[in-house]
Amino acid sequence: MPKPLLEAKNIYKTFGKQVVLNNLSFQVSNGNKIALIGRNGAGKSTLLKILLNQIEQDDGQVNTFAWTRIGVIHQNEVLPNDKTALKYLEDVSGKPYWEVQKLGSKFGLHAEHLEKAPSQLSGGYQMRIKLVARFLQDPNLLFLDEPVNYLDLQTILLLENVLAQYRGSFILVAHDRTFLQNTCEIVYEIEREELTIYDGKVEEFLEWKAEQVEFSRKTNKKLLKEMKRHQQFVDRFRYKANLATRAQSKIKHISKLRSKITKINADLSTTRITIATKPTHADVVLRVEDLAICYGKNIITKDITLSINRGEKIVIVGENGRGKSTLLKNLVGNIKPLEGAVKWWKHASVGYYDQLTSESLNENETVLEHLTNNAPGSISAEQILMMAGNFLFRGDDLDKKVSMLSGGERARLALAGILLKMHNVLVLDEPTNHLDVETSDCLSLALKDYGGAVIFVSHSRTFVSALVDRILEVRDGIVKEYLGNYDEYIEDLAIQMEDDSKDLEFSGSTINDLKTDTHNKRQEIYTRIKKLQKSIKRLDANIESLESEKSEILKFFFENPTDYSPPRAKRLDEVTEELARIEKDWIKNSEEIEKLRKN
Repeated sequence: MPKPLLEAKNIYKTFGKQVVLNNLSFQVSNGNKIALIGRNGAGKSTLLKILLNQIEQDDGQVNTFAWTRIGVIHQNEVLPNDKTALKYLEDVSGKPYWEVQKLGSKFGLHAEHLEKAPSQLSGGYQMRIKLVARFLQDPNLLFLDEPVNYLDLQTILLLENVLAQYRGSFILVAHDRTFLQNTCEIVYEIEREELTIYDGKVEEFLEWKAEQVEFSRKTNKKLLKEMKRHQQFVDRFRYKANLATRAQSKIKHISKLRSKITKINADLSTTRITIATKPTHADVVLRVEDLAICYGKNIITKDITLSINRGEKIVIVGENGRGKSTLLKNLVGNIKPLEGAVKWWKHASVGYYDQLTSESLNENETVLEHLTNNAPGSISAEQILMMAGNFLFRGDDLDKKVSMLSGGERARLALAGILLKMHNVLVLDEPTNHLDVETSDCLSLALKDYGGAVIFVSHSRTFVSALVDRILEVRDGIVKEYLGNYDEYIEDLAIQMEDDSKDLEFSGSTINDLKTDTHNKRQEIYTRIKKLQKSIKRLDANIESLESEKSEILKFFFENPTDYSPPRAKRLDEVTEELARIEKDWIKNSEEIEKLRKN
């Protein structure tokens, strides 16, 4: 029986007249990996704050035990600039340097990172420092509230791998469905003040939930049909003396049927987002020629040459601090290029969104006023209200002043306002950071159907996979197109990181004693694996083509048993021999990859 780590009993919380959490009870035991999901504003962060004793509940109680060791990942923690990252991690954990280095290597923290002050590292590496600090403290219950916001994909993959292997328990809030699916084994969903607990993966839960909603709809339809039939009898005979008693019985029965109708939270479901666009006739909407961009006085990327066609959906990927957001700002003209040119089609109408867009909102406008003022004249009031609802502004929320909105609400309002305008190009920097899973999924579908071009930065794998056509990678000071699909990009990235994150053997030496030949050997292995994978991909294509040809020849002989056809018979032998040779090469390459990965 797993040890209990935390108990919540009858948790009740209101803000003003609004009930946020209503009588929530649950127990977290050792080994529980919990995905806490729900719409924006459902109460996820409120529940975490209550569990951590940061705010008080109105009723109920939270209990922990003598053996419970809580760890919290703080997004806004300020790291020091007066000591090295290694010294900082030694101080906060009380662990020896070799143990710090060993765990740090799993997060891709090597000598060049640990010798610098933590505050001098990029945002992604600062988060890695925070994660290592928490895990070194050996908690058995972790709380993670949106830990993947603003993290690059490399750091997300590292955290995902560590959480998957973590033996303790955690409660995790995140908007990335893929991240939740790969790390969590239990789902807690807060919806309409109540908690649903599902023992299984997030995808399984969402499928189960959809089935429950559909079952409720069908049941409700049957109940309403039966109620209608009884009501017709009541309407017809309730005032006839000889049938009055029977009519009263029918009325009671209708009341019982009504009580059985399940309330479906239709207003919680996101309807399909529609994004209007101006007609685009040009084939190419953007040309970039020999562009060089800088951050401060430092050139971070140069020799960028690319073109973007109408309707294309392009993601820009790479580690944080490599210039992705700066590149977007250069494209839209918010930063002047250091060198080169950005040439837009003369009729291009560009909508731009980043995390600072919300700061430029008019504080005195209401939500509805902002959306109405940003909508073109051809957009109806109904469409404006629909867009507001899709970004979770309904009822009294429409009359809220911008000055009263939270940071997440402002970001959602800014994004909704941009999508209402009839742009034929959208440039979006992390558009899903303040969206729940359902709204993020709905936005990706809307952008996929959108007739204009979309250039965006996002580290949400579910969102990117559903949307992207082309991938531009920023790495080592250059921007180049990745020729595979997004799944292949993630796979290649994971292989590289798996190699980089292998435990380093220090044997009591200092971090300056790391040998460069170890790094060179890893690079050679990684390059060889990449080459073998590309070879396997070509072999797969050849095998598929040859097997198709072989099937056609065999089909001919089957349908024409008396026609010997020497040319076909000769070709069948050739194809069979070629298949055997290629399959032998395929097996050889696969075995070599497996061997290299074990090194």
